[in-house]
Amino acid sequence: MRSTRSLLIVYFLALLAFGLGLGAVLADRVVGEVLAEREKAAAEAIDLRLAERVKSIRDKFDGELLTHARLIGRVARTEYFPQSDAETRQFQKQLIPIYFSGVGPIHGLWAATWQSGIQIPRRGPGPAGAQPSLYWSLVRSYFSNLQLSELFLKPIDNEDREIDYVQINGPFSSRVSRSENLIAAGYSLPHDRRAFDHVLEDWILTDVNLPAGRMGRRVVFKTPLPLPAFGRFSQPAPRTGRNEQAGPNPLPSDPLQLIFIHVARSTTELERRIASFQADAANDKIALKDETRTTTRRVRITLVAIGVAVFLACLLGSSWLIRRGLKPLNALSDAVSRVSEKDFQLAVRREELSTELQPIHERIAATLEQLKSAFEREKQAVADISHELRTPVASLLATIDVALRKPRTAEQYHQTLSDCRAITRQLGQLVEKVMTLAYLDAGQTNVTPQKVEAVEVAGTCANVIRPLAEAHGLSFTMKADRPVVLETDPDKLREVLTNLLHNAIEYNRPGGSVELNVLSDPVGVHFNVRDTGIGMTPEVREKIFERFYRADPSRTATGVHAGLGLAIVKEYVDRLGGTIDVESKPDVGTTFRVTLPAA
Repeated sequence: MRSTRSLLIVYFLALLAFGLGLGAVLADRVVGEVLAEREKAAAEAIDLRLAERVKSIRDKFDGELLTHARLIGRVARTEYFPQSDAETRQFQKQLIPIYFSGVGPIHGLWAATWQSGIQIPRRGPGPAGAQPSLYWSLVRSYFSNLQLSELFLKPIDNEDREIDYVQINGPFSSRVSRSENLIAAGYSLPHDRRAFDHVLEDWILTDVNLPAGRMGRRVVFKTPLPLPAFGRFSQPAPRTGRNEQAGPNPLPSDPLQLIFIHVARSTTELERRIASFQADAANDKIALKDETRTTTRRVRITLVAIGVAVFLACLLGSSWLIRRGLKPLNALSDAVSRVSEKDFQLAVRREELSTELQPIHERIAATLEQLKSAFEREKQAVADISHELRTPVASLLATIDVALRKPRTAEQYHQTLSDCRAITRQLGQLVEKVMTLAYLDAGQTNVTPQKVEAVEVAGTCANVIRPLAEAHGLSFTMKADRPVVLETDPDKLREVLTNLLHNAIEYNRPGGSVELNVLSDPVGVHFNVRDTGIGMTPEVREKIFERFYRADPSRTATGVHAGLGLAIVKEYVDRLGGTIDVESKPDVGTTFRVTLPAA
């Protein structure tokens, strides 16, 4: 049999292990969800940063193209066309003959400018009549299909990158000027003027195919071409205070006054940088996942370490804790072990025990009181039995001794033997009653229930008792309302009724009466035995069912009056599943009521 302490330790450790395991699993899930949310937020931040970087580099790329196109347009407006009235009149005189040469206004304009070798005044610092600047040469090279050299592009594109593709479309589709790389590739950028008419801005950005099958980005910049003030080719109103990057301004609606500057650049380097950004973002996400896995693994290791440490600490301290918790139980156990047949008192008080052990203390104390009473009854029973046996045995010996003192006649011997026989019969009745109680206490008396007629059983008992009552000068009557069927042991029921009727006769008055009534109701069947005898006081009524108790100690007759009859009646009634009640008044009479459940 395992000890309670060991079982408590095992149960405690099992519960602790389950609790720690459950707590670790829940904590791991919570931490995993938190880390997953953090990883998700960090990944979204990486994607947002990537989108911002991509947008920034694309905007920078497009801004550079637009700046390049605006620069070419500004050079054309400021360096090529005269601004003062005198310069305009001089320019008109030189331009008009060529304009009407039939070649076309733009082509004639460029031919007059380039072929005649007219010195066009230039804006900006420098002596009057000086040769055109680098920007002017750049514009002439654009408009004359000259080979663009790296010298001309460096001031515009001064970073170490691929050269832009430049194309200028004049008012007439027949006039297209291209940069050297376009000319060398034999390629022209697609141009559809009608596609740009609905655009309110003076520029538009589009994707375009470049030579060698490469993809690129292109800006198309629309800029006015100021012409001499005659006819419908008059110069538009000057753009005073215009910021070219501030938004759209009204452009001439006359197609002869608009030119389109195309600046395109390959997006190979741009895509390479974007791919680099994307690779960095992917690496950041991989590093983030690795960090999350590392953190999760570290948290799990920490949880396991904490759980193992707590479990080991509880394992080492559980024995001490349980020993301390079981200390009141040990005290109660020690107190119970000191109980003996001479001392039935517990050595520990109820208040000294824990709340859980106090009911146990009460039950043990009540059990010990019952045991004490049982021991006292047993001792008293031994004394009573000895007393009851001593009287008939002494009477028997005395009768025999008297008969042996001198010779007796046959009649005297016959009388002596008759007296001895009567004493022996009474002694046998006493022994029989003692044995009956012993069998009842040992549980060896079996009850055999069967269906019987209550009035019939009561009538049998009445037939046996009626002659005895008449012999004592008593009247006996029996009453029954109707036949009632019982499921009980008829032998035990007859002994109960016979004992009660014998007592009613023995403790009655001369000329009294004895009644046996059989009544029934929904509760059960009631057997009432009433007499007009000496009655009982309340103190006697409480003890009449105790063994060897006699209400009238002056009665020294043995056997029937040994004080065992009512004790046997009480035991039989309890085993039959019934109850027995007593109503008595001194000098009036006594009524015993036995109630058995009906079938």
